[in-house]
Amino acid sequence: MPSPTLIRPPPVDPSKSAMENVLELISLRDIGPDIFTNARELWHPPGARGLYGGAVIAQCLAAAQHTVPPPSSANDNAVFLIHSMHCYFVLAGDSAIPILYHVERVREGRSFVTRTVQARQRGKCIFTTTLSFMREGSGGETTLDHGWDMPEGVRDGLKQILQEEKDAEDNEGGPNGVEAEGPFVSKKLGITNGG
Repeated sequence: MPSPTLIRPPPVDPSKSAMENVLELISLRDIGPDIFTNARELWHPPGARGLYGGAVIAQCLAAAQHTVPPPSSANDNAVFLIHSMHCYFVLAGDSAIPILYHVERVREGRSFVTRTVQARQRGKCIFTTTLSFMREGSGGETTLDHGWDMPEGVRDGLKQILQEEKDAEDNEGGPNGVEAEGPFVSKKLGITNGG
Protein backbone atom coordinates (compact mmCIF):
# COMPACT_ATOMS: atom_id res chain seq x y z
CA MET A 1 0.00 0.00 0.00
CA PRO A 2 1.46 3.43 -0.93
CA SER A 3 2.25 5.98 1.76
CA PRO A 4 0.43 9.34 1.71
CA THR A 5 3.69 11.14 2.58
CA LEU A 6 7.33 10.83 1.45
CA ILE A 7 8.68 11.64 4.91
CA ARG A 8 7.33 10.60 8.30
CA PRO A 9 4.86 13.31 9.39
CA PRO A 10 6.26 15.63 12.05
CA PRO A 11 4.49 15.79 15.42
CA VAL A 12 1.42 18.03 15.54
CA ASP A 13 2.44 21.57 16.55
CA PRO A 14 0.03 22.77 19.28
CA SER A 15 0.91 26.41 18.50
CA LYS A 16 -0.70 25.99 15.04
CA SER A 17 -4.36 25.54 14.18
CA ALA A 18 -5.58 22.11 13.09
CA MET A 19 -5.81 23.41 9.50
CA GLU A 20 -2.21 24.71 9.56
CA ASN A 21 -0.99 21.30 10.75
CA VAL A 22 -2.94 19.47 8.02
CA LEU A 23 -1.68 21.78 5.24
CA GLU A 24 1.96 21.92 6.42
CA LEU A 25 4.62 21.47 3.72
CA ILE A 26 8.11 19.99 3.86
CA SER A 27 10.90 21.38 1.67
CA LEU A 28 12.69 18.68 -0.37
CA ARG A 29 16.01 20.44 -0.96
CA ASP A 30 17.75 17.09 -1.51
CA ILE A 31 15.56 16.47 -4.56
CA GLY A 32 15.86 20.00 -5.94
CA PRO A 33 15.40 23.67 -5.14
CA ASP A 34 11.84 24.90 -4.69
CA ILE A 35 10.30 21.42 -4.42
CA PHE A 36 7.91 20.73 -1.54
CA THR A 37 5.68 17.86 -0.40
CA ASN A 38 2.73 17.39 1.90
CA ALA A 39 3.61 16.59 5.53
CA ARG A 40 0.34 14.74 6.22
CA GLU A 41 -2.25 12.77 4.27
CA LEU A 42 -4.72 15.04 2.47
CA TRP A 43 -8.46 14.68 2.88
CA HIS A 44 -10.53 12.64 0.43
CA PRO A 45 -14.18 13.71 0.74
CA PRO A 46 -16.55 10.74 1.06
CA GLY A 47 -17.90 9.81 -2.39
CA ALA A 48 -15.52 12.12 -4.28
CA ARG A 49 -13.34 10.99 -7.21
CA GLY A 50 -10.19 12.51 -5.80
CA LEU A 51 -8.75 14.41 -2.89
CA TYR A 52 -10.11 17.76 -1.72
CA GLY A 53 -9.00 20.35 -4.29
CA GLY A 54 -9.02 23.22 -1.80
CA ALA A 55 -6.14 21.58 0.07
CA VAL A 56 -4.09 21.35 -3.14
CA ILE A 57 -4.79 25.02 -3.89
CA ALA A 58 -3.77 26.01 -0.35
CA GLN A 59 -0.56 23.97 -0.50
CA CYS A 60 0.39 25.41 -3.90
CA LEU A 61 -0.07 28.90 -2.47
CA ALA A 62 2.03 27.97 0.59
CA ALA A 63 4.78 26.51 -1.63
CA ALA A 64 4.88 29.69 -3.72
CA GLN A 65 4.94 31.86 -0.59
CA HIS A 66 8.02 29.95 0.63
CA THR A 67 9.89 31.27 -2.43
CA VAL A 68 8.79 34.91 -2.19
CA PRO A 69 11.53 37.16 -0.80
CA PRO A 70 11.00 38.01 2.88
CA PRO A 71 11.26 41.62 4.04
CA SER A 72 14.93 42.63 4.23
CA SER A 73 17.15 45.67 3.86
CA ALA A 74 17.97 44.47 0.32
CA ASN A 75 14.34 44.99 -0.77
CA ASP A 76 13.51 47.97 1.49
CA ASN A 77 11.62 45.62 3.87
CA ALA A 78 9.00 44.98 1.18
CA VAL A 79 6.14 42.63 2.03
CA PHE A 80 4.65 40.77 -0.95
CA LEU A 81 1.00 39.68 -0.68
CA ILE A 82 -0.95 37.40 -3.00
CA HIS A 83 -2.55 39.49 -5.75
CA SER A 84 -3.98 36.89 -8.12
CA MET A 85 -4.03 33.13 -8.58
CA HIS A 86 -5.18 31.27 -11.68
CA CYS A 87 -5.90 27.59 -11.01
CA TYR A 88 -6.37 24.60 -13.29
CA PHE A 89 -7.31 21.10 -12.14
CA VAL A 90 -5.81 18.63 -14.61
CA LEU A 91 -6.31 15.17 -13.04
CA ALA A 92 -7.99 13.80 -9.92
CA GLY A 93 -5.51 13.51 -7.05
CA ASP A 94 -5.11 10.44 -4.85
CA SER A 95 -4.92 11.05 -1.09
CA ALA A 96 -2.89 7.85 -0.62
CA ILE A 97 0.01 9.15 -2.76
CA PRO A 98 2.40 12.00 -1.83
CA ILE A 99 2.23 15.19 -3.87
CA LEU A 100 5.32 17.02 -5.11
CA TYR A 101 4.91 20.79 -5.52
CA HIS A 102 7.35 22.19 -8.10
CA VAL A 103 7.69 25.98 -7.91
CA GLU A 104 9.08 27.95 -10.84
CA ARG A 105 10.34 31.48 -10.12
CA VAL A 106 8.99 33.25 -13.20
CA ARG A 107 9.71 36.88 -12.27
CA GLU A 108 11.31 38.88 -9.46
CA GLY A 109 10.23 42.51 -9.82
CA ARG A 110 10.24 45.52 -7.52
CA SER A 111 6.44 45.60 -7.30
CA PHE A 112 5.39 42.12 -8.48
CA VAL A 113 6.70 38.58 -7.98
CA THR A 114 5.34 35.81 -10.24
CA ARG A 115 5.39 32.07 -9.61
CA THR A 116 3.97 28.96 -11.24
CA VAL A 117 3.40 25.80 -9.23
CA GLN A 118 2.68 22.30 -10.47
CA ALA A 119 1.31 19.67 -8.10
CA ARG A 120 2.47 16.26 -9.33
CA GLN A 121 1.71 12.65 -8.46
CA ARG A 122 3.44 9.69 -10.14
CA GLY A 123 5.23 12.15 -12.44
CA LYS A 124 1.96 13.61 -13.79
CA CYS A 125 0.63 17.11 -13.22
CA ILE A 126 -2.67 16.97 -11.32
CA PHE A 127 -2.96 20.74 -10.75
CA THR A 128 -1.19 23.86 -12.01
CA THR A 129 -1.42 27.48 -10.96
CA THR A 130 0.12 30.85 -11.77
CA LEU A 131 0.39 33.28 -8.88
CA SER A 132 1.17 36.98 -8.72
CA PHE A 133 2.33 38.62 -5.50
CA MET A 134 2.16 42.41 -5.20
CA ARG A 135 4.34 44.58 -3.01
CA GLU A 136 2.22 45.89 -0.14
CA GLY A 137 1.32 49.54 -0.67
CA SER A 138 2.36 49.61 -4.34
CA GLY A 139 -1.24 49.94 -5.56
CA GLY A 140 -1.27 53.70 -5.12
CA GLU A 141 -3.26 55.91 -2.79
CA THR A 142 -6.69 54.74 -3.94
CA THR A 143 -7.38 51.02 -3.58
CA LEU A 144 -10.39 48.85 -4.20
CA ASP A 145 -11.29 46.24 -1.60
CA HIS A 146 -13.44 43.25 -2.50
CA GLY A 147 -15.67 41.36 -0.10
CA TRP A 148 -17.19 42.09 3.24
CA ASP A 149 -16.30 41.26 6.80
CA MET A 150 -18.04 38.22 8.23
CA PRO A 151 -21.11 39.32 10.23
CA GLU A 152 -20.70 39.23 13.99
CA GLY A 153 -21.81 36.05 15.71
CA VAL A 154 -21.65 33.77 12.66
CA ARG A 155 -18.66 31.75 13.89
CA ASP A 156 -20.09 31.47 17.41
CA GLY A 157 -23.47 30.47 15.98
CA LEU A 158 -21.89 27.71 13.87
CA LYS A 159 -19.99 26.38 16.89
CA GLN A 160 -23.22 26.34 18.91
CA ILE A 161 -25.17 24.50 16.18
CA LEU A 162 -22.44 21.86 15.84
CA GLN A 163 -22.26 21.38 19.62
CA GLU A 164 -26.07 21.04 19.87
CA GLU A 165 -26.07 18.43 17.08
CA LYS A 166 -23.20 16.54 18.71
CA ASP A 167 -25.05 16.57 22.06
CA ALA A 168 -28.22 15.29 20.34
CA GLU A 169 -26.22 12.51 18.66
CA ASP A 170 -24.63 11.51 21.98
CA ASN A 171 -28.05 11.42 23.69
CA GLU A 172 -29.77 9.51 20.88
CA GLY A 173 -26.87 7.14 20.32
CA GLY A 174 -26.90 7.41 16.53
CA PRO A 175 -25.42 9.55 13.76
CA ASN A 176 -27.32 12.69 12.76
CA GLY A 177 -25.49 13.47 9.52
CA VAL A 178 -22.62 15.43 11.09
CA GLU A 179 -19.12 14.06 10.57
CA ALA A 180 -15.97 15.63 11.98
CA GLU A 181 -12.59 14.45 10.75
CA GLY A 182 -9.57 16.54 11.69
CA PRO A 183 -10.22 20.22 10.99
CA PHE A 184 -13.09 19.47 8.59
CA VAL A 185 -16.76 19.27 9.50
CA SER A 186 -19.23 17.78 7.06
CA LYS A 187 -23.04 17.95 7.37
CA LYS A 188 -25.44 16.07 5.14
CA LEU A 189 -28.44 18.20 4.26
CA GLY A 190 -31.76 17.10 2.86
CA ILE A 191 -32.57 17.91 -0.76
CA THR A 192 -35.28 20.45 -1.38
CA ASN A 193 -36.91 20.81 -4.77
CA GLY A 194 -37.38 24.47 -5.63
CA GLY A 195 -40.66 25.67 -7.07
